[in-house]
Amino acid sequence: MRNEVKEKGYAKINLYLEICGRRADGYHEIDTVMQTVGLYDQVTVGYDEEGEQGIVLTCDKSFIPTDEGNIAYRCAALFLKESKKSGKVDIHIEKRIPVAAGLGGGSADGAAVLRALNTLTGADLSIEALCAIGEKIGADIPFCIRRGCARAQGIGEIFTDAPPLRGLIPVIAMGRQGSSTPAAYKALDEKNYQGTGQADGMLRALEAQSGVAVCAQLYNAFEKVILPSNKEAAEAKSLFLKLGAAGTLMSGSGAAVFGLFSSRRKAQFACKALRLCRYFAVVAEIPRD
Repeated sequence: MRNEVKEKGYAKINLYLEICGRRADGYHEIDTVMQTVGLYDQVTVGYDEEGEQGIVLTCDKSFIPTDEGNIAYRCAALFLKESKKSGKVDIHIEKRIPVAAGLGGGSADGAAVLRALNTLTGADLSIEALCAIGEKIGADIPFCIRRGCARAQGIGEIFTDAPPLRGLIPVIAMGRQGSSTPAAYKALDEKNYQGTGQADGMLRALEAQSGVAVCAQLYNAFEKVILPSNKEAAEAKSLFLKLGAAGTLMSGSGAAVFGLFSSRRKAQFACKALRLCRYFAVVAEIPRD
């Protein structure tokens, strides 16, 4: 008998992101602070233990892959393998998070599928076990399973819980030009970039619940290589400041940019203004669920 669960795949923003160098195995060491925000994809997962075995994925956006090229598909396949379950899995994604944005949209979808299947199949795996599955597919998936606010180190697999962002409301904006994470890393490598910064200052600012201190600690190493070639992202940062943002930063490897506002009224005004400038823009208050 088919059962169904709806899960929200929440986006994330990086309040701090340092690239600490490239390892011998090709991976990069990072130090980042990520915060779940209220922009999400709606992911519906159905499971029929007695159905013909297989995974069927659909999406309301035709440009999204619906096979092994989709992280959500791969998460479903690996979950069934690791949990030794079989049956029919149906996944439908209502895509609201922009792609190639640095907001973890694909990871959010994968995390939503893992959470849903854990419930539907009765596998009852721990959060740690789900994160271990997700880590094999994407470094951001464990955070998207956990949600909240956390520091991630190593290649993104070492987590330390952090106090959530309080007193500031994020607005996310993105133009038409996306960004490639591998290309962004390559561009930093070509500059021989090896950052020495640490996220301790951001953690102290979050602990103090000081919006001024949080904004003073905003940092993203990828801005060095993305903003010079992405005029829309660079312009979005400038617009955010003109619209009264207390702070603004590019998220992840881009090309989405967020601004932090001290009130809902200011955030909504900025969102409308950015839309008039033909940006995708959304007020993304920190979720409580």
